[in-house]
Amino acid sequence: MKERRAYFRINDLIGLTYSTLGDDEALTTGSVGEMGVPLADLLTEIDSKFSQAVNILWQENPTVAEALGALNKKISLIAANSLQGNDQTLEFYEELMVSISGCGLAFYCAEQLQPGTMLRVAVVLKPSNIQLKLTARVVACETSGDNADRPYWVRISFDDNNPSAREQLIQHVVQKHYAQLGRENASE
Repeated sequence: MKERRAYFRINDLIGLTYSTLGDDEALTTGSVGEMGVPLADLLTEIDSKFSQAVNILWQENPTVAEALGALNKKISLIAANSLQGNDQTLEFYEELMVSISGCGLAFYCAEQLQPGTMLRVAVVLKPSNIQLKLTARVVACETSGDNADRPYWVRISFDDNNPSAREQLIQHVVQKHYAQLGRENASE
């Protein structure tokens, strides 16, 4: 059987908020989530290089890699809070357990969303509290009896309009995946 996934997929607790976009809004918001601040792009590039080095270090010394990862998350939190505008605070994000990868996510939702609906999605990665803004398209919305308050299981696919946010998301998922493997290997 051939694997179809292009990215690791993990279950993760994140902050999440979204809003639907109309057809005309989806066409005119091609760069939703771009911070427009050169400093943010520079920080993203540095974080990406740092994450690659830490991922390599996991093989040789997981303890040092974990310490460096914690330090990087602390710095990222400070950077995210200093770049974040006063009009948005992290308290407006609902913490949800989701299935997430570099290309999309799935989550339980209170409202039924039609496939093809465009969404503006804001994600806060934990524990770093890095905020990512992306646009996405609803792939599927199925009724699920697992959660009475949120009866719909929604799957969304991210658009490619914010490559720096996607790169941060991919790095987050990879780091969490390797951390999980490290914990599993340590318990054996």
